[in-house]
Amino acid sequence: MSNRRSFIKKAGLGIAGVGLIGCGNSPINVEKSEDGYTSGTVVKGDRAIDKVALKVTTPLFLPYHSLSTVAEKGGGAHYYKSESFEHNPFTIPASGMSGSPVIVDAKGKFVGFMTSFGFENSTFSFDGVETLTISVSEGQELFIDEKENGDEAWMQYNSIMMKRLNFKPYTSIPKFWGDVEYCTWVEQKIQSKVRRGHFNLLTHDFVETYLDKIIDYGYPKGKMTLDHGWGQFPDGSINSGFGTWHVDPKKFPNFRKTMDMIQNKGFTPGLWIAFPKIHHASSIAQKYPDMLGNWKASGKINKEKDERWLNPKADIFEYASEVINRFYSIGVRKFKIDMSYNTKSDMLHIHKELYRAAKLIDPTIEMEFHVPDIFFTKFTDVTRTNDVWLNDKYDWPARVKTHYEVAFRSSPGRAINLDHIGGNDTSEKALTEKNYLKHLEMYKGKTGYPLVSVLPHHISQKCVDETGDYLWDYAKGERKIISEFYKK
Repeated sequence: MSNRRSFIKKAGLGIAGVGLIGCGNSPINVEKSEDGYTSGTVVKGDRAIDKVALKVTTPLFLPYHSLSTVAEKGGGAHYYKSESFEHNPFTIPASGMSGSPVIVDAKGKFVGFMTSFGFENSTFSFDGVETLTISVSEGQELFIDEKENGDEAWMQYNSIMMKRLNFKPYTSIPKFWGDVEYCTWVEQKIQSKVRRGHFNLLTHDFVETYLDKIIDYGYPKGKMTLDHGWGQFPDGSINSGFGTWHVDPKKFPNFRKTMDMIQNKGFTPGLWIAFPKIHHASSIAQKYPDMLGNWKASGKINKEKDERWLNPKADIFEYASEVINRFYSIGVRKFKIDMSYNTKSDMLHIHKELYRAAKLIDPTIEMEFHVPDIFFTKFTDVTRTNDVWLNDKYDWPARVKTHYEVAFRSSPGRAINLDHIGGNDTSEKALTEKNYLKHLEMYKGKTGYPLVSVLPHHISQKCVDETGDYLWDYAKGERKIISEFYKK
């Protein structure tokens, strides 16, 4: 190609009906079908923003659309749209688990953006009937397959994008990345007797008791991740902990001793950190005020109490290097990065700098995120399938299925964490034996490593036993954790 505005014809891709479409300075040359819709072969524009119209069949699958209403919470319906909408998949909040900037219709037609350049005006617009209009700004390009190939088209898109973004799938990884993982989060919640009490339950003794229970079960050893609650809250509020990544000495009088204890019991230490959020009372905001970014993207804002988003234009690399190295030096080898719910174009900068900082400290550090987007994948080791609530008021199995599909398809060549067996809801109505075992069953045979958070004896001995069988089958088996959703 002569420049980024050039176009590749379908013959050059080797797949009939597939085209790369962009916006450039050459004369309009749009090949259309008889009903006026573009065929997906060649589109050349001479305007700053071109419009490409596709005839589609609902529901449309929008892997980037993780925003849900109260009625949809717990299900996966928000990823599917039949009503009209207009979205910019680059600036939409990454609320929970937001995948690649692509759309797949009910028959398998596929369209995806191919560059972050010109993202400001790159939008999908659906009329609620049958027409999807894509705004292609100058410098932007599209991948389109109207042959209803579905997953085949997406895999081809991934392969092209991996080459464009200059990353390759992992073929060899540090052994501990593939180990079973244990995490304190849901266990903290189930032991809490008061609202938000789980943030104050995490201590050295809590961690030791948790590990001893795992050993008593006879489960395989693996990673042990300390979740939210290990750090200080400077002004007494939970939110002030965002940006204060220093250990609470009352809970952990000697954090190195805790890390040593984890290792001595045969586990690899991991640590939860919510880098993307920051509070004005936090230690890092006091030291680096430029780190303070936008206020929360939704809801009423209390500027005295609420946390803010990290400023993506600040020196995040220095901040991340300082924090990650502090904990790496005492034994932490895995970091669970959480709360990446801000605008995706901002989060991309943040993830990139966090990842770069960690890899310069030690390339074997496992960096786990929850934004499974092709543009984020280069700066990710592991994507987790994130937050499922086994509440029967909602179609939670659909959420399990969709979260997995979004992670598997949007993070090719990277590992998957099958997050929180038993989910995040510890109420008696949600965390039943039936729901727990159904959730566990849905993970069997899936690419990814298992994660236990709630200790299953709280539910039943059957849950303890069947979890053990699943974990040992995984630990002794192939340990297939890397998404192969791309064309080899």
